[in-house]
Amino acid sequence: MNLGIDGRVITWHIGSGLATYTNNLLENLNMLKQLKNILLFYPYKYGTDYFEINNIPKSLLIGERRLDFWKNVYELNWDVDYPIDIFHNTVNGIGLPRSFKGAKVITLHDLIPYIMPETVDRPHLDYTLKHTPYILEDVSHIITVSHYSKSDIQRYFGIDDDKITVTHLAADPIFMPLDRDNAKKIIFNKYGVDKKYILYLGGFSQRKNIVRLIRAFKKVITEKEEAINLLILGEHSRSFKALWRLTEEMELCDYVKFLNFVPTADLPYFYNGAELFVYPSLYEGFGLPPLEAMQCGIPVITSNVSSIPEIVGNACLLIDPYSVDDISDSMLTLLTDGDEWHKYSLMGIEKAKEYSWLETAVKTLQVYKKCVQNP
Repeated sequence: MNLGIDGRVITWHIGSGLATYTNNLLENLNMLKQLKNILLFYPYKYGTDYFEINNIPKSLLIGERRLDFWKNVYELNWDVDYPIDIFHNTVNGIGLPRSFKGAKVITLHDLIPYIMPETVDRPHLDYTLKHTPYILEDVSHIITVSHYSKSDIQRYFGIDDDKITVTHLAADPIFMPLDRDNAKKIIFNKYGVDKKYILYLGGFSQRKNIVRLIRAFKKVITEKEEAINLLILGEHSRSFKALWRLTEEMELCDYVKFLNFVPTADLPYFYNGAELFVYPSLYEGFGLPPLEAMQCGIPVITSNVSSIPEIVGNACLLIDPYSVDDISDSMLTLLTDGDEWHKYSLMGIEKAKEYSWLETAVKTLQVYKKCVQNP
């Protein structure tokens, strides 16, 4: 069986959840050695390049964070003229080559544009609302990343059970418990972080709920005598200016640190150096950062809404993300109660073991076989 994948997401959108998913899926499909060929396609205005997975040019493997990634994917219509059996689009069906006559599979991670449209940039919202219904009709099968997302997709589009499969994600193996003092030294030497810190990473969208996190943190430093920072990692988006103004208004500029984009290779040090990880998101199709922190042995505070309880179970301290008091009280609990800290540290490590990218690849391969055998 020959598999085709749109390679643009792993080359032009590094650091994103979509790229993380695609990279790990490809790596583990390749390890299974049950596909004849895995081809990565790179369409451009005047044609399409493709490369076998083990012969990708180094320039493409380095990757970059292109600001025009989505614009290129939206606007480019392209064809697949290589004889592949199945094409898998891993970015919610966006940029799917419509003229391809073989089996088409998409991974639809969530329905955020439908459920929280106010949090989505207008071009992405317009494209998604216009094209998603037709994409779902056109494809052979839909993969999604949680039972919660599956329920949303079926509720909005009436997709039959036999056309949709759930494959949970997993934290990358690079996320593991490390010597915490050494992690803190590395973070200090490279980023100048010289105080204990609470960590957040995962994007700046309104649904990530950073405003309430900052307000909750204000209450924490008011009640806690020991100096502590809130580190917020991630590429600055349009909402950054509003968050910085809020930080100024609350007189937190000495305590809240926005460190911008951080390479994936450094994230295990940030997790391991943290006192705790807070992820108060209002909606997630899966939500990888809590699992990454759990796998590092760092206690996690996260939301009791959307797919998150399905993924983390009782291994995290679950909060009402709409309650500033609930968020702040939970932070204070883990910062001051050593027994609770160790309990959630150990429970997180054990829970993270339930997830495996290899298992994700096995289930995905089963979808491919089903589509080819029953076109």
